[in-house]
Amino acid sequence: MQPTRRSVLGQAVAPLLLKSAPRRRPNFVFIYTDDQRWDAVAALGRQTWLKTPNMDRLVREGAVFRNAFVTTSLCSPSRSSYLTGLYAHKTGVIDNRAASHMREGIPTIGTLLRQAGYTTAYIGKIHVPAFFQREHGFDYYASFPGQGVYFNNTFIVNGQKTPTEGYITDHINRFALEFLKQRDPGKPFALFVGHKAVHGPWEPKPEHAHLFDNEWFALPKTWDDTYDGRPPYLAVRRKSWHGIEGLLQDLPKFKIRTYSEWQRRISACLVAVDEGLGQILDFLAKTRELDNTVVIFSSDNGYFQGEHGLQDKRAMYEDSIRVPFLVRYPPLIRPGARFDPMILNIDLAPTLLDFAGVEIPRHMQGRSWKPILEGKDRQGRSDWLYEYFWEKSYPFDPTQYGIRTRRYKYIRYPDVGSTDPDYPMPKELPYEELYDLESDPLEMRNLARDPAASGLLNQMRDLLKRRLEETEYPGGFR
Repeated sequence: MQPTRRSVLGQAVAPLLLKSAPRRRPNFVFIYTDDQRWDAVAALGRQTWLKTPNMDRLVREGAVFRNAFVTTSLCSPSRSSYLTGLYAHKTGVIDNRAASHMREGIPTIGTLLRQAGYTTAYIGKIHVPAFFQREHGFDYYASFPGQGVYFNNTFIVNGQKTPTEGYITDHINRFALEFLKQRDPGKPFALFVGHKAVHGPWEPKPEHAHLFDNEWFALPKTWDDTYDGRPPYLAVRRKSWHGIEGLLQDLPKFKIRTYSEWQRRISACLVAVDEGLGQILDFLAKTRELDNTVVIFSSDNGYFQGEHGLQDKRAMYEDSIRVPFLVRYPPLIRPGARFDPMILNIDLAPTLLDFAGVEIPRHMQGRSWKPILEGKDRQGRSDWLYEYFWEKSYPFDPTQYGIRTRRYKYIRYPDVGSTDPDYPMPKELPYEELYDLESDPLEMRNLARDPAASGLLNQMRDLLKRRLEETEYPGGFR
C-alpha cells in the first residue's frame, strides 16, 4: 500500500500517479524575466529596434499567447504562483517582504515533476524568501537571496556560496547550460531559469550598453492622465518616488537623463537574456532534444513605463498585469500560431503536469492550457481574479482585488491602504473602477459611477464575490 501525504489543504491524499503518459515525455524549459512588459519583444512590435532574435524565433517557430496575465503583479507573489499553481493568498507569499515565506505542505512543480521521474533544476533569481531552505523539489539549483546584483553576484549552488565575477545574466546562462550538459540523458528534465533582468537599476552588460544609443521612444499616450473620476491614490502615487514624476527626478542617480535613455537602458539589459535563450535552444538542437522540449518564455509581471503617469507595477491596469508568453513545441504548435484565450501564471504548473502525463492535484487553482494548443478549448476561461496586498515599504498602492473578463475589468479597493501618518491616503470609500476594454483599451474612463453602467457594475461585484469565495480569499468581499 502506497503511503499518503498531506496536500496544501491539509487533507491526506495518495501520491500523484502517472496517467497514460506518452511514450516519450517532453522536457521542459521555462525562462522568465523580471519586469519585462508583455510587448517588449522585437517581433511583437512595440520597439522594432530591440535585438531579441531568439525571442523572435519563438514567435516565428512557436506560439504567442496574446492574453497572458499574472494574478498578482509583483515579483515574489507571482513567482510563488508560477511554481505552485496557486494564488498568492494560498501560497502565503503575498508581498516582497523577507517574512513572506511559502506555507509548509505546498508541493512545488519541481517536487511533483521529480516524483514523476524528471530531473529538475532551478537557475537564477527565485525571490521567494527562504525557498531553498525548505523542501523545494529541485535536484540542482544555482540561485541567490533577494534581488541579487548585476555585477559580481554571489550565487548559492546546491547550498554552497559561490562568488562570481562579471555579469549576472551571463552566469545564469552558464549555470543553465552546465545543468543541461551534466544531467542524466536517460531521464526527462525540467529546467527553470529566473532572470534578474530587466529589473532596476537597469545595468546592461558593458558590451550592450550602447546598442541603442541612437533610438528614440515616444511618451505613452496616457502619460498625462489626470485620473478624472478615479481613485485619488493615483495622483498621490504619480508624484511620489513610486510614480513617473519621482522616477524622472531619481534617474540621474543611475546616470540616466531622459525617458528615451531609460527605455534604451531597459532594452539593453534584455539582450543578454536573449543570448542565453539562444544558447539553450542551440544546445538542445545539437543534442536533438529541441523538438521534444516544451520551451516557454515569460515574465513575472508587467511594468508601467510612464503609462497613467506610473512606473513599476502592482496596480491592476493592463500594462502591469500582462506578460509576454511564448511557447515552442512543434508536436502541438504550428509555426507562428496565435492564441487569444486568457492564461495565467497559476496555469504553468498544471500545464506542465498535463504535458508530463501526471494527474493534476485538485488543490491547484490554475488550469492547463494544453487543451488550447490541441484545439480542444477555443475559448479558455471567461474571467479571473486579480489580487494585490498593501505593502508598507511601497505605501502608495492600497490593497485591491478585481475581476478581468474578456471585455470588462472591475477593481475594488477594500480599504484605504496606508495607515502610516507619513503617507496619508485619501479616505474616500469605496474605491471602485469599471472599464470596458473593448471601447476603452487604455482604461481612461471609469464607468463605476455612470448610472448607465449600474447593471454591469452589480454583475461584476457579484462575480468578484463568487471568485473570492471559490479561491478562499481571506476576509472575502469587503
